[in-house]
Amino acid sequence: GVSLLGIDSVMAPKPLRIEAYDRLARDLDKDKLKALTTTISLDEVIDKAGAILEGKVRGRTVIEI
Repeated sequence: GVSLLGIDSVMAPKPLRIEAYDRLARDLDKDKLKALTTTISLDEVIDKAGAILEGKVRGRTVIEI
């Protein structure tokens, strides 16, 4: 199965969101995030979707429009 996981930060008070995003910007290892991220074109989405459904994709996929 495919899971779409995240946090509904819209419901958090604005000061708490600002604090959380400031901490992410400061503490997140950008090299590790980059290593987990693949960028694909819109033309590649169908093939990538198949690979995702087959469990062959890990990390984050960004679709460049």
